[in-house]
Amino acid sequence: MTRFLAVGHVTRDVFPGEEDWRLGGTVTYTSATAARLGAHAALVTRVGPKERARLEERCRALGIELFAVAGEVTTTFAFRYEDGHRILTLRARARGLTLADVPVDLRAADAVVLGSVAHEIDRSLLGAFGHAATVVTAQGYLREWAADGTIHPRRWDDVAEVTAKASAIVLSEEDVGGDLDEPRRWAGHTPVIVTFAERGSLVLVDGTERMIPAYHADRVVDPTGAGDAFAAGLSIALSEGRELIDGVRFAHAVASFAVEAVGTDGLADRARVEARMRG
Repeated sequence: MTRFLAVGHVTRDVFPGEEDWRLGGTVTYTSATAARLGAHAALVTRVGPKERARLEERCRALGIELFAVAGEVTTTFAFRYEDGHRILTLRARARGLTLADVPVDLRAADAVVLGSVAHEIDRSLLGAFGHAATVVTAQGYLREWAADGTIHPRRWDDVAEVTAKASAIVLSEEDVGGDLDEPRRWAGHTPVIVTFAERGSLVLVDGTERMIPAYHADRVVDPTGAGDAFAAGLSIALSEGRELIDGVRFAHAVASFAVEAVGTDGLADRARVEARMRG
């Protein structure tokens, strides 16, 4: 059984018109995806007292081994829409995570996703997992926030330090505003995969580029978490010895199910993923 580890902040997501909040964050979706694929999935995060019970309940239901460091708050994002554009505001941020927060036995994981959402991944976590297939999601590195919490794009200044110790970097075209010049530059250090939703992904490797088509979903209900499911699928595929392009195809098949229902309800097991790949 593949040993999967996700490290990063779970989030409390607040949406306009909704009285209740949602549990979010890259690691919430990546760990759920891994568990559904049959891996032993572990999640290391930091959570405040108000959200702990819901997180524990969710992880029990999904079969995720949870290691939640106690925090004063949970990283919280508020979403709103203006003129069709999503505006994100950081309302609270938990303290970051270091290697000391990861139990020793989890450091022997086969597949790892470092899922930053708010600069919470400490340098001590980079390259800390031996020969594990380590996928870094770039989203959290590509944002910063103003005094009022409004999120803005950020230039990834320490990218070389991160990419040198990763198996692959995953981001969406939205994370870079559609500008691929920077991802192309990063790909000189390690493979970079830019996802384009239902259009597929662009695989960048040291000056080469290859577009990989996505798999067709039976229906699109909720795209939230599809990119995170992709990252989890890629890390597991690479840990099992698949070549990069085959791993990307597997990740696309995994992500294609994620959009078919709300939250984690659409995630498929390995048999269904492999069947979709076979057509």
